[in-house]
Order: sequence, then structure tokens, then C-alpha cells
Amino acid sequence: MQLSATQLAEMIGGKLYGDPHTDISGVGSVDEAAPGDVVLAADEGYLKKAMLGDACCVVVKAGLDCAKADKCIIQVADAQAAFSKILDHFRVADTAPAIGIGAGTVVEPGVSLGKGVAIGANCYLGRDVSIGDGCVVFPNVYIGDGVHVGEGCRLYPQVVIHSRCSIGNRVTVWAGAVIGSDGFGFIDQKNSRQKLPHAGIVEIHDDVEIGANVTIDRAKIGVTRIGSGTKIDNLVHIAHNCRIGTNCVLVAQAGVAGSVKIGNNVTLAGQAGVKDHVFVDDDCLVAARAGVICDLAKGSVVSGFPARDHAQEKRILAARLRLPDILKRLKELEAEVKKLRDGKEGR
Repeated sequence: MQLSATQLAEMIGGKLYGDPHTDISGVGSVDEAAPGDVVLAADEGYLKKAMLGDACCVVVKAGLDCAKADKCIIQVADAQAAFSKILDHFRVADTAPAIGIGAGTVVEPGVSLGKGVAIGANCYLGRDVSIGDGCVVFPNVYIGDGVHVGEGCRLYPQVVIHSRCSIGNRVTVWAGAVIGSDGFGFIDQKNSRQKLPHAGIVEIHDDVEIGANVTIDRAKIGVTRIGSGTKIDNLVHIAHNCRIGTNCVLVAQAGVAGSVKIGNNVTLAGQAGVKDHVFVDDDCLVAARAGVICDLAKGSVVSGFPARDHAQEKRILAARLRLPDILKRLKELEAEVKKLRDGKEGR
């Protein structure tokens, strides 16, 4: 686990300044680094803080002035990408189950497992489940009948994948996520609501990451689809028949109502919401807590409720902040007008 400064610089393709024999035993933040830690200084402000801290090594982007640095410095073209490699080296990952099938796991007829698959204890694999090479399924995972899981996937504890859903390659699903439960569909009748059957599936494409306690509902008819490379944060809900494009980012507690279509490279910030049957085109950014109630054109940046152009929303917010002063001035003017009227009537 421990590396010398020279080894670390070689690993991330950086240029080393300082003692090449410096021992690096972990990673830390600029504010809380311990002796032996390497830290990331993304700009000059963080570099100054790092110089005052206990870290023995600092990773910086090329171009920062490190001439007066009294610590080991590694300059790289892309500091964030380099530090990601360092984190991957030093992180302590969850202990994965051994290759094979763990104790207490139920395997129904027709299950197909690829090479090097690890299934933890007390899982359930339904009929005709297919799991690709190199997958890791942690304990207490439920995989329903006819589910297909591609190669190199990781399913963490308490994940539920309901029947017939499809998971692509290199997909990570974190603990407690539920994929393929029925959508929220009911028919209003006199004094009651009749449930609508949901006969569709959920289709997750390659390289998707799904956070803890995410819920993705199956389609009423057809497919609820998540495009390749999309990243979904914890506690996000995606309703039935939604189509999410490629390389999208859905941040914690975002909610997407039924039959929404979202293009590629779209970001929904925390607690953003999208109304049912809305189309959000490519490259849009929906700010935190915004509520999208109509279609958005390509490249739109929106905020507020209802969501509108972000620049316009900022002007509206600025005007709202002035309302107390405006109301105070209005009352003063009303009082002055009243005095003028009273004086005129008294003549």
C-alpha cells in the first residue's frame, strides 16, 4: 500500500519535485491531512493551505508556482484525474464475496453464471437469471426471474432487481436500490382507485452507476431506459416509461415523473423535479430544487419553480429581495398622498 514519491509520480505520470524517497502511506484532505498523506491542491489557495499542513506530498496541476514549496510536489496535467488514481490505490474497498455461490443463496432452475462470478450469502436468483463474467453480487441481493446482468457488474447488499429487467456491462448498483418495481399508475373510479398493471421492463445500459436507495420503476408497456454512462446519485426516483439518455447526471433526491424523455449529457441537480411527459433536450442543466413543467430546448440552463432561464430567475430573485424596501417605500408614499388629499379636502 505504501509508496515512495518516485513510485507515486510514475503511477500518475507526473513530474516530481523534492525528496524522491519520501514515503507516502495514505491520502488526506488539505485541512485534515496527517503525516505521510498525499493531498490534492487544485489551485493556489489550496496549495498555500497544503504548505501549512502535515501532508508530506502535494499533487498540483502544471503551471502552479511551487518554487518555494518545502514539501514533495508532483505536477500533473490533470490533477483531478491523477488524484482519482491515487484514491483508487489507497482506498479500502468492501470485502467482496469469494467466487462461487455463498451459503444460504437460493438458485432457481435455468440460472446461468459466467466465469469468475461471486455470489454472496443469502441471495436469491430467480428462474432463468443470466449473470455475466466477473460480476460480484454482495449478500442479500434479490434478482427476479429472467433478469439479465452483463459482465463486470457489482450489486451491493439489499439490491432488488425485479423480473425480466436487463442490466448492461460494468454497471454498479449500490445498496438498497430497487429496479423494476411497478410504476405509480391507477385509474380513478368512484370512491376507489384501480391499479394499472405494469407489463414492461427496466433496461440499464453499460457503465451506469446507480446510488443507494434509488428507485427505477418498470414501464407500463415497453421500457424504462437508462442510457450508457449515466450516473445516478442516492435517493433518486425515476418513474415508469422514462427514457434517460447517455452520460447524464442525476443528483441526490431528483425526481423524474412518468414518460419523461431526457437527452444526452443532461444534469439534474439535487432535488430537481421533472413533470410527467416532458422532453428535456441534450446538454441541459436543471439547477437544484428547480421544477421543470414544460419542454426544455437543447442547452437550456434553468432554475426556480416553475423552472425558467437561469438569468431571468436571478433577476426575479433579486427583485423579490427588494420587496420589503419597496413595500416600506410604498407605505410612505401612500401616507404622503393621504396627507396631500386631506389638506386639499380641508380647504
